[in-house]
Amino acid sequence: MEQMCTCRGTPGEVALTPAILPAIMLAAGLFIAGCLAGCGGYYTADIAGYVKDDESRAGVNGAIIRIYAQEPEDADADGFTVETASMATGGNAGYYSHKIIWRNWFPAFGDEGDSGSVWLGISHDDYAPAVTLVQGIISETVNVVPDIYLVRATFSSQTVTGRVIDVGGDGVNGVRVVLDLESTPDDEEDYITTTGTVNAVEGVYEFDNVTWRDESPDSPAADTESALVYVDDGEYDAAQPASVLITSGGLSQAADEIVVTRQPREDFSVNIRGRCINRYLSTQEVQEIPAQGIGVTLTCTDDDGEHTLYDYTDAGGVFTFFVQWTDATPGNFDGTTDVAGVDPGIPDGEDGLFVQLHFDPPFDAATVGGDIDGGDPAVFDNQDFFLKSWINPNYLPDTVIETTL
Repeated sequence: MEQMCTCRGTPGEVALTPAILPAIMLAAGLFIAGCLAGCGGYYTADIAGYVKDDESRAGVNGAIIRIYAQEPEDADADGFTVETASMATGGNAGYYSHKIIWRNWFPAFGDEGDSGSVWLGISHDDYAPAVTLVQGIISETVNVVPDIYLVRATFSSQTVTGRVIDVGGDGVNGVRVVLDLESTPDDEEDYITTTGTVNAVEGVYEFDNVTWRDESPDSPAADTESALVYVDDGEYDAAQPASVLITSGGLSQAADEIVVTRQPREDFSVNIRGRCINRYLSTQEVQEIPAQGIGVTLTCTDDDGEHTLYDYTDAGGVFTFFVQWTDATPGNFDGTTDVAGVDPGIPDGEDGLFVQLHFDPPFDAATVGGDIDGGDPAVFDNQDFFLKSWINPNYLPDTVIETTL
């Protein structure tokens, strides 16, 4: 007996036999598919453009472009559809391009395609972020976006420089100094360097390419930054740091020098440099010829006893020593001739040392003249010298044999 199905819900009844059910289901499926096709679908498009510097109009590489369906709170907010980066292409910087895909149940052009809008979030380490609306995106084509201009938020100074001196006004080399930008956290050491000799001036510090970021790059003071330079060194103390106003693109000079004193210590060291010279005098000229291969002996005495060092002059007639000594009561010129008490000419935390030099013949009877450091009086007896720990290196006077032609 043939079974029958009855559909209710409309006036009358329709009897369906199993034989005709597949045909009805196929027709229903085609009807639904037709509705979906007519009501919407997926669409693709390409977007392309350039990210440029607002001031120079030059392309900016390395910008991150995020594409959003809705307006984001920030240029780098979550919820973006895709992201890409600007780069150089065809010799032009700042170019980006990417394919996007979306779905719309009611396309603007029906079966022909669709049009819509997207939001772009643009971020870069050196620029203020930007969010821009791009309207009129047309499917199945390349949509060229108007140039996006970013305002520079990162600024830099070519060099920040200053000087560290002792209480006597002499430059001090080898001091570790830190530059701290006002716009960064207090516990962050932004730039670190060590003082040295620059253009024959000792105690100079230089920070190259100092960079800072201003979140309000359009403000009048965005291209300037306040900073402090302070000493952070285990061997030196400084009463106060130096302040400096840094200007973008140029050389910035600290207004004040940093005055340092040595922390209490017992161990000292300096380098010594001197020369042996043959000087020939005539009525027309003075000729100086370095003496190579001359043996030089240095002796000194400290808390650990007597020490002896040896060296030979090189092709330039130069000899060098690295002298180390221990003094439990620093502040004077100890050695084989003990100086009682503290010498007021020695800066706090520093020390002096009496040394003797002996030269091999024929320089054992040579004339020694001049000042140890080119300024302070050198106290010596023949080839005896007082070294200074706060001057490095100690330049000894030339040892000279003069011959009249």
